[in-house]
Amino acid sequence: MALDESKSLLAALEDRRFSFYPAIRGIDHNEWTLESSTWSEVQVRNAESGQQFWIPRSHLGVVSSSDSPVLILGLRRELEFKAGGVYPFHKIVTEMPSTPAGRQTQAPAGAPPKQRSLSGSDARMLRLLGLALGVGLLVSLLVFAGVIGGMHNPLEALFEPDTSTSDQRYLGLGSNASYFEVVGRLEQPESELWISGKEDELQFQALYYPSRRYIVVMMGGSRAEMRYLGTIHDRSRRVLDSARLARGGDTSSMMRNLPDF
Repeated sequence: MALDESKSLLAALEDRRFSFYPAIRGIDHNEWTLESSTWSEVQVRNAESGQQFWIPRSHLGVVSSSDSPVLILGLRRELEFKAGGVYPFHKIVTEMPSTPAGRQTQAPAGAPPKQRSLSGSDARMLRLLGLALGVGLLVSLLVFAGVIGGMHNPLEALFEPDTSTSDQRYLGLGSNASYFEVVGRLEQPESELWISGKEDELQFQALYYPSRRYIVVMMGGSRAEMRYLGTIHDRSRRVLDSARLARGGDTSSMMRNLPDF
């Protein structure tokens, strides 16, 4: 979102009640007020329950031109409430393998039913189908448990990746740390990558330190004003650090929703 558009959006919402479209899943009352904002997030308050959340500006769309019957703030993607925060909603689709319908033949009246033995290939196929059904059922149960229990990834409990690093010099970097401050502390990265297009509303840059096994992520409204966003593990892409914001909270929600790179 461009800076002028962002300022116009906040001005339109100031001291007014509004509703999100689409409504945030998991919250019954869809009426909100604007509480606070930073360069990367806005804080909203539910008018009925008093719940407050930080929402990245990249998720916000446009404000309706009329407030009859209610002012509408559009969302670029559907959000849901879970684990005490607001996150992008992901539909869970589990495909179960299907078996071809066998053709049944009727035996002549009075004739005893014929016993058909399975060939080696048929037996292997049945075993594979049984294994696929078992794996599909297990994955479905793990995903269901994750949704109910608020786990971001239920499989993490079974396969814990190695997220060790050679140092943690990135700790203590704040959201106002510039590119030169980051490089001054961590030294020049072994490589750099822009993970957003030049015309994108928000710019993201990755500073690679493979020998230390982590990647530093920078973000800004333009490529000339990049600031520290956080650090992720090089291989597992686990979030290792999120920048603290001056008005409270941190950038963890944005770190979990980085563009693919």
